[in-house]
Amino acid sequence: MRSPTTGAVTSAEHRRFCDAHGFDVTEWPGYGTLAGIREPRTVSCAVRHAAGNPDWAGQARHRVDCLRGRHGPRPWMWRGIP
Repeated sequence: MRSPTTGAVTSAEHRRFCDAHGFDVTEWPGYGTLAGIREPRTVSCAVRHAAGNPDWAGQARHRVDCLRGRHGPRPWMWRGIP
């Protein structure tokens, strides 16, 4: 299983992060709102990155399509931006 939103980290990586910080934000009742803010922000970051790096155009389009509901439910398997 991958992390619950973008799949950018494995479940084990997500668990280690939560253990280190003592809290799993995905269990917080307000998480859906937080994700709703974070996801468009990370999409816009990928779009900005693609403007200077054409290799990222496909990933930027993929992220936009995810938000538009064209790639099913989360996790969407987004690549991390270098």
